Amino acid sequence: MSKGFRMKPFHLLIVVAALFGSWPATASPAAPDANAIRARVNRELRVAAIAQKILAANLESCPRKSLQYGLGLARLDEASSPQLRVALTEALGLREYPTAFAVVPGSAGELAGIRAGDRIVAINGVKWPTGDGLDVSARKAFWDAFQSGQQSAVLQVDAQRGDQPFQFHLTGKPSCTASVVLINQSSENATTFGSRIEIHSALEALLQDDSELAFIISHEVAHVILEHTGPGKEAQIRDKVVRQRIEIEADELGVLLMARAGFDPAAAARAESRRYQKNGPVTRGLGLNGVYMPPKERDAFLARRADEVRLQLETEASDR
Repeated sequence: MSKGFRMKPFHLLIVVAALFGSWPATASPAAPDANAIRARVNRELRVAAIAQKILAANLESCPRKSLQYGLGLARLDEASSPQLRVALTEALGLREYPTAFAVVPGSAGELAGIRAGDRIVAINGVKWPTGDGLDVSARKAFWDAFQSGQQSAVLQVDAQRGDQPFQFHLTGKPSCTASVVLINQSSENATTFGSRIEIHSALEALLQDDSELAFIISHEVAHVILEHTGPGKEAQIRDKVVRQRIEIEADELGVLLMARAGFDPAAAARAESRRYQKNGPVTRGLGLNGVYMPPKERDAFLARRADEVRLQLETEASDR
């Protein structure tokens, strides 16, 4: 968990079921090619799918709840460079009109039948403007309908796949209120402030086992559930003694959250061991653990906690 929140630069960022008016005009100093864009989106979808399972499985533990649809919309920005526009069109099928560029596996969007590349014609009856003129107010009304529609139980989407029209009715899935996003960072870390969770790209790349990555996400979700961070909590985050306590609390709850979502709780210790081994020899040699338990002690704690959680879930299942 971070000591504070700073928005980091990114070149492709999926915020599941959030508002996308257009793609960033300058995605990176040199526009990525189509393969790089597809690879990045697949990594973001991996994070989103794991997070969705964790947030949905732990609904009863959350202080705040919301509906999730797992649908990302985007369109090409007129100000984007020609190279970027070509790459985005080739990789994701983006055009000047709104397009479903990301549909999270297992989400309401996928269950309804929406596919990446579908052209979105209308949201809850509000149409995207057609014609030669730039109708700013009509475009804003469309995006407002997308944003406000996510607060309702059903999101009606009129779409086209090629020349074939479709109408989809998405029933929102109740979920913990938290946004989990992948950001470009070279450190093997994850940060949380309030209900926003950032997974660093280097950490996602390191943890190829989904259960290991699920622990990292669950640890951060535990911070959200326990309301460890956010406006007014900056002082406790800076206090080392308090930080040590809340990190232990997040470890303890995080193992339970991941297990409830169907991930292997034993992966928690593996994830932290793998991350620690990635540290340089100086860091390891000096035992620089920051606010966390020493590695061996933390591994043992997480292993014991995994056993406790397995027993707890088995007991709960037998009592049903």
